Amino acid sequence: MTTGRPVRIRRFGPSRPWFLPGSMAELELDLVAAARIRVTATVELLDIDVVVERVVRMFRLAAGAGRRAVRIPLPEARRHGYGLRLALEWPGGRASATAAVEALDGWWESPRHAAMTDFRSPRTLAARVAALRDWHVTVVQDYDWMYRHYRYEPPAGTSFIDALGRRVSHNAVRAGVHAGHRVGIATLAYGSVYGAEREYVDEHPDERVFDEAGVPLSLGETFYINDLRPGRPWRRRLLDEYVRACRRFGFDGVHMDTYGPPHRAVAFDGEPIDFGALYAGLIADAAERVAGARPSGRVLFNCVEGFPLEAVASAPAAALYLELWPPDERYADVVRWIERARASGDGRQVVIAAYISALRDAEHDPARRSGAVEAAILLTSVISAAGGYHHVLAEHERVLVEGYYPEARRLRAREAADLRSAWVFGARYVHLLSGPGLEPVAGGSVELVDAAGHPIPTSDTPAAGAVWVRPTRTENGTRVLHLVDLRAQVDDRWDAIRQVACPSSGWRLRWPEARTPVAMSPWTAGGDAAHLRPADGGTWALPAFRRWLVAADRNHLNSHETHDSRP
Repeated sequence: MTTGRPVRIRRFGPSRPWFLPGSMAELELDLVAAARIRVTATVELLDIDVVVERVVRMFRLAAGAGRRAVRIPLPEARRHGYGLRLALEWPGGRASATAAVEALDGWWESPRHAAMTDFRSPRTLAARVAALRDWHVTVVQDYDWMYRHYRYEPPAGTSFIDALGRRVSHNAVRAGVHAGHRVGIATLAYGSVYGAEREYVDEHPDERVFDEAGVPLSLGETFYINDLRPGRPWRRRLLDEYVRACRRFGFDGVHMDTYGPPHRAVAFDGEPIDFGALYAGLIADAAERVAGARPSGRVLFNCVEGFPLEAVASAPAAALYLELWPPDERYADVVRWIERARASGDGRQVVIAAYISALRDAEHDPARRSGAVEAAILLTSVISAAGGYHHVLAEHERVLVEGYYPEARRLRAREAADLRSAWVFGARYVHLLSGPGLEPVAGGSVELVDAAGHPIPTSDTPAAGAVWVRPTRTENGTRVLHLVDLRAQVDDRWDAIRQVACPSSGWRLRWPEARTPVAMSPWTAGGDAAHLRPADGGTWALPAFRRWLVAADRNHLNSHETHDSRP
């Protein structure tokens, strides 16, 4: 944002991250005036680079902070992203700002996911949920919000100490859920599939499962894995708790968490258990029960290490959610899992949970810290270019460094702004990045040269020392080209200190299939699209960019008529 005097734009953006296609989107202008003044606000809605709607409003501002609302109609296109541009003018001055908005039928069409982990203060939690609008988060997961894994509400009261010694207020949980409803962000209740605390299995020993040596399976002897077979008490209890969570707290669904290995066990009665064979039916039962408790309710299911993706891909989860760990530690592994999930997901979106442990031990070392933050931003770029969504955010200011979500590190303002730019970009161009019909295509004769005409090393996989070139085609035939710059990296591990990206300037692109291309990057011109100019040798001159650039051929994009609404 740019600022001017005597008026400053404190925030400009939609009142909620998404609206229904064809509906009126409400935008908020938080303004600070030094004195009474009259201003003219012009808001434009952009589809790629074309202004498709324009609204002009005049406001009289009193001295101090104030909020104004502007409504702008969204086109009928489904699952579509738009840019927003504000020009604020007054005698002798002006200020401007940009934002984005998505037109969706529900959060599951664009599951930009974050975790909430602190449930002590109702006011604080509600404010943090509302702040996620600026990240275009559409769904949050309340992690470790419950009294116990086998009983979500405490025996008495609303405030308690949970099994791991954390103070939790269910008044805060409800405040966060209700805040999400006000600002269009769904909230899922974390619900452990795997098991329960020791006191539960001590009272229900026949619900435990065992390894081949007869040892009860557990997570560090804190949470014990239980028998999930149909008709068994643990499965009934689990589903009943899901229903109560949705009815009593207003949750919009449940995040069903697993632990990963072991994939098999032996039941108390001696029968072998194959968890992979049980999960699809459990998801179906949970989805049915949750929808019965809350008609719009949905479930997510955590495929830890990708297990068992194909076995659950047809189950009625809202999206496919995969938590990746070593040995899947390279960018190419992440892309492979996204493509595998998209191939079996029947058009559903793919969320990749991948945490940046590199930041855990580097937060007080300036050089290593910047490299760890760069790792988070680069991984988000790779996941987005591959058509997925990156789950790495806790609240609106922290990056997850462990699978145990309270283990996160706070971002500084500049770091958060850098990462947030990629998330806003993903919302603005969602229809180019991750549509259900999106498919990778052959790269053909795409080439890059630098300002001196020297070839730039490229790769069709995200490899260190090269620019990853990923051509795709959307469902309506639009050709899209991703360039992810990994030239400065010494290896291709996603959870490692990365070299901070430098601007790539003066590059030219040979893209024979393109006729009227535009290009955009999260960190160039606020994400605005720029028409590419023809250059020497049948190439196109690229704008300067860092990390990730997206090009789209406007020859395939639908034309729009601009509408102007004035008071």
